[in-house]
Amino acid sequence: MSTSIFRSSRRNRYAAPIGGVFIILCFVGFFTVASFCLNMTKGLLDNSRKKQEYETMLLPVVIFDPVPFENPVNIDNASLLQYSIWATAMGEKRDQYEYDDNNFVVIPACDIDVTAQRLFGPDVKLEHRSFGDLENSYLYEEAIRSYHVPIITMTGFATPKVEEINKTSGDVIELKMGYVPPSTILDLDASGNIQEPEPQKYMIYELHRSRSGWYLYAIKDLPGAGLLPGDIPSPIEPMPGDEGASISQIVPELAGNGMESSAASSEAGESDGSSDEGSSDSDGDGEDEGGDETEGDEGEEGEEEDDTSSESASEMQG
Repeated sequence: MSTSIFRSSRRNRYAAPIGGVFIILCFVGFFTVASFCLNMTKGLLDNSRKKQEYETMLLPVVIFDPVPFENPVNIDNASLLQYSIWATAMGEKRDQYEYDDNNFVVIPACDIDVTAQRLFGPDVKLEHRSFGDLENSYLYEEAIRSYHVPIITMTGFATPKVEEINKTSGDVIELKMGYVPPSTILDLDASGNIQEPEPQKYMIYELHRSRSGWYLYAIKDLPGAGLLPGDIPSPIEPMPGDEGASISQIVPELAGNGMESSAASSEAGESDGSSDEGSSDSDGDGEDEGGDETEGDEGEEGEEEDDTSSESASEMQG
């Protein structure tokens, strides 16, 4: 009896340490699985890498601030050439291109065609020719079928920042693209570090998927871009009363002042009228009196002349 009790106690001596080890392993396994699931979920939700890829892809387009379009075939040929040339110059082969005597990089037209197909889809066709102005001229040399591109003239352009990625269908996604202006001295903080400025405007970039990957199909205005956050446009309500309503009808507090002013103006008008009538009467009387006096004077002068003529006639007779 005592031997069996001794064996059982000896056998239970290792049960606690072994159980503790298993419990620790269970906790370690639980935290490992939880961390793995959390990282997987974070990786699925975090699309920072995709955003960076789209920003690099669309940088040659954003720097020129293009106007909205609904299909890349509607873009003018000069703009297509400019976007495609810079996408090629900033691509993987940029270190392989040579420079001419004017320090212009020489890019073959065949590389630009490939870039245009990848950036704007398979329906885009380029017409190679020279274009630009005196400051930014892109010279096409037919002999070598290449462009001479002035790389040193591109400074102070906006950069893209993808804020949101919205998948509308299986082969269509929309990007909320922010235009970040170039940094200035005002972007320096107290420590001298440059803070990234906020985007100055937003546009919607619509991408379609082809066999070779995603390409830019359309650029749209952001809905409500002209409104401030929280502003809701309200319909214009008609003013109270008729179309010819006065200010006293619209603002009741001004009705008393309006009545007083109208009464004062009417009284002033009556007084002015009476004074005008008085002045006209007095003028008329003065004119009548003056006329009577004139006629009286003329009559007296006529009588004196008659008396004088009669006296002279009697003297002649005598």
